[in-house]
Amino acid sequence: MQMKPVMNRVLLACAVFGLLSISKVSAQFEGTVGMGIHAGYGAGISSPGVGAHLHYYHTNNVRFVPSFSYFPERKGTGMWMADADAHYLLPVSITASLYPIAGIHYSNWKYSAGQASEMLVEEWTKHRAGINLGLGFQHDIAYRVRANFELKYQFIKDYSQVVFMAGFGFWL
Repeated sequence: MQMKPVMNRVLLACAVFGLLSISKVSAQFEGTVGMGIHAGYGAGISSPGVGAHLHYYHTNNVRFVPSFSYFPERKGTGMWMADADAHYLLPVSITASLYPIAGIHYSNWKYSAGQASEMLVEEWTKHRAGINLGLGFQHDIAYRVRANFELKYQFIKDYSQVVFMAGFGFWL
């Protein structure tokens, strides 16, 4: 009769230690660096774009992501942007994570109306700073290879926009 309560305590202790060790079983990324490429669409510029990004894992859940994206000229307007975002990874399974995005943004917008006979051509360049807020999803495809999808809103004076990006990357 006395054996049953002892067995229950042993099983409970094993379950608690098992749950506490799950974090040790998951991948350890702290201090690692990754890089990748991405393509997407900027709603404000109404153009597709391409770029590259780096990932630095400050901790297993917090990473810093500098990136550069180029949107070729379309209907006279072209743009490039540099972002410095932070992600907080929230695992939803062993191979997938959601992450909120927050960061700073800098962009260079160029417009050229083209040449209309001998009249002056309207051209301008505007430099804009802003803030990024959004949500991302990451799926680990294979060892050290991942795919990611991001949707973020860029708060930019006179040029705020929604940007969707999809990319591939790997850890070094």
